[in-house]
Amino acid sequence: MFINDIAELKGASYVLFADDLNAFLQNSDRNVLYQQANRVLYDIYNYCSDNLLIINFDKCCYIDFTKGNDLVELPLGILNYKFRRVRECKFLGVYINEELNWDDHIRSVISQISKSCGSLYSVRLHVPVKVLKQIYLSLVQPYLSYCIPLWGYNPNSYLMNKLFILQKKSVRIVCGKTAKVEGAFQHTKPLFFKLSILTVHNLFYYFCASIGMSIIKNKSPCNIYEMFVISERSSRLILPKFSSSKLKHSNFIFNCSKILNYLYDNNTPYHILTAPVFKDRVKKHLLHTQHVSVEGDVNWLPCNHNLFSNICV
Repeated sequence: MFINDIAELKGASYVLFADDLNAFLQNSDRNVLYQQANRVLYDIYNYCSDNLLIINFDKCCYIDFTKGNDLVELPLGILNYKFRRVRECKFLGVYINEELNWDDHIRSVISQISKSCGSLYSVRLHVPVKVLKQIYLSLVQPYLSYCIPLWGYNPNSYLMNKLFILQKKSVRIVCGKTAKVEGAFQHTKPLFFKLSILTVHNLFYYFCASIGMSIIKNKSPCNIYEMFVISERSSRLILPKFSSSKLKHSNFIFNCSKILNYLYDNNTPYHILTAPVFKDRVKKHLLHTQHVSVEGDVNWLPCNHNLFSNICV
C-alpha cells in the first residue's frame, strides 16, 4: 500500500484501513489541541503531495470528543478546505459519536434489521423454513453479531429492547407465525429454541466468550492480551477495577473475564478445550438458559437474557 508509512508521521495516533486514514489526538487544552491537529493535517497534506496522492476533501470530517455541547467551533482543515464537524461517523463498520456511546450504532442496526425483516416477509411463502433460517442468518444475524462485545453490554436499555423486538419479529416470519392468535402474537421463546437461534442478549455472551478465549489462547492481539490478568492459583481471570460502575460494565476486558469465569465454573474451561468444542458448549449452555421457563409459562424471564441473574420467576 502507498500509505502504509504515513503512520510514521508524528503528532497523532493513526488507524489505517484500505485507503481510509483516521488520526487521533488528545490534549487538555482545546485551543492547543486544534493547533496540533492543524499541524498534523499540514504534514499529511505534504506527505500526499510528495507521493502524488489525492485527498478527497468531500469525505474529510472530524469529531470533537468533549463534555461541552456549546463550545465555540474552532477552524480545522487543510489550506482553504475547512473540515466538517460531525456528531457521529462510521469507523470500521461501527458508528462512533461524540458522546462515546453506542446509541447511534444500535439505531443503525435497528434500521438494517427492519429492512431485512421486509426481505424475509416478501419471500416467506415461497421457500421452506430451512431456507428462511439461512436467509435470517445472512441478513439479520450478521448485523446483530458484528462488534456486539462492544455495544451489547446493556440488555435492559430501550434501544436493546427495541432491537430484541425486531429480532423476535424476524423469528416469527421464519417460523410462519406472523398472525395474531386471540389478539396476541405467539410467544417466541419456543421458536428460538426450535431454530437453535440465540437472542441478541445471548449473542453478546457468546461472542465475548469466543473472542476472549481466542485472544487468551493465541496471545494476540498483544496489546489486548496483556490487559487480561490470569490468577496464579487457578486459570480464573482477575476482574479489572474501575472507578465507576458504568465504565466497568461497558469494558470489553471486564465483560470477557467475568463471562469466562462463569463458564469456567460451569464445566466450560476456556484454557483446556479446543475452540470448536468451547464454542459448541457455550452455545448449548446459552440455549439451555435461554429456554428456562416456569411450568406452563413461556414468557421471557430475566435469567433467559442474563447469565448472572438468579431471577427465574
